[in-house]
Amino acid sequence: MTCVKMIIFTHVMERLRKMQLGYAKDVDEIFDLLRGSPWLCNQTLDLSCFTSSTKLPDSLHFLAGLKALLVIGWREMRELPASLDQLASLEKLCLGCCSALTSLPESLGQLNALTELHLGHCTGLTSLPETLYQLSSLKVFDLHHCGRLTMLSESLGRLTALLDLDLGVCVSLTRLPESVCRLAALTKLDIGECRSLTMLPESIGQLTRLREIKLFGCRLLPRLPASLCQLTKLTKMNIGWCGALTSLPESLDQLIALSELDINACRALKSLPLSVAYLPSQARLFFGGNDHLTFPPIAVMRYGLPAVRRFLLNHNHPLKILLLVLAARRHRMRHPPSEVWQLMYDEFLRL
Repeated sequence: MTCVKMIIFTHVMERLRKMQLGYAKDVDEIFDLLRGSPWLCNQTLDLSCFTSSTKLPDSLHFLAGLKALLVIGWREMRELPASLDQLASLEKLCLGCCSALTSLPESLGQLNALTELHLGHCTGLTSLPETLYQLSSLKVFDLHHCGRLTMLSESLGRLTALLDLDLGVCVSLTRLPESVCRLAALTKLDIGECRSLTMLPESIGQLTRLREIKLFGCRLLPRLPASLCQLTKLTKMNIGWCGALTSLPESLDQLIALSELDINACRALKSLPLSVAYLPSQARLFFGGNDHLTFPPIAVMRYGLPAVRRFLLNHNHPLKILLLVLAARRHRMRHPPSEVWQLMYDEFLRL
């Protein structure tokens, strides 16, 4: 630690915005050095990768002015000190890859300034304290790869400032609380690879500011709520590899801002609703691994969907011949009735 002591001079500390002390061996000596240091106000302290350290100091009052604390990769740390609430100015707390951490202190809920909480890869966590849902300023809540977390409290809906909720690869999570629909500010929801998830809240359409939703790899999810089509600001939706998904909501055309729809490898999905033809012309659709899928030919050709047309032509899909037949016929019949389209489709099936 001699080198660290040499560089900590007052005139340097006044300019310092982030102090990174990762990979050092003696964390206790670092904390002794930091006690009484006035520069800690409005700073970021990075203590990542102390592989031999097992805990933070019992008292954290000397870190009260910190804005961000990064404790990433402390794989031997089993608990956080109850004095966590002494970090009154803390806005960002990262505890990623603290795999031995089994619980969080109740005092966490008293960090009123906290806007970001990152708990990714905390694989030992099985539950969260109820006080956590008192964090009224929280905007980013990251729980990805918390594989033993089985449920979230209905109090989740109290995090009304939340913008980004990441529950990706929470493989033991069986359902989302209904209160998630009260997160009115939410713009991004990631529940990809939640392999035990069997349903979504029926009122998910209340998340009117949502711009991106990831559902890929939810293997037991059989259907999507109809209210999903009320998300008029949604730009990206990924439902690929949802092997149990048998249908899509009928009113997809209400997703007027959609720019990307991924339904790769939804092998139980047999057809798309007619409304897919009314999606925005700029929408990109990804259909890989769905050779069994029957596209609605009337919608594709009569109302136009450039993304589907490109897919059929570029990937030599079985419906490519139908597409070409319909295109040729359309030159002669500007507005053919639906019965004509059905007749041509029946002819194609007999080929």
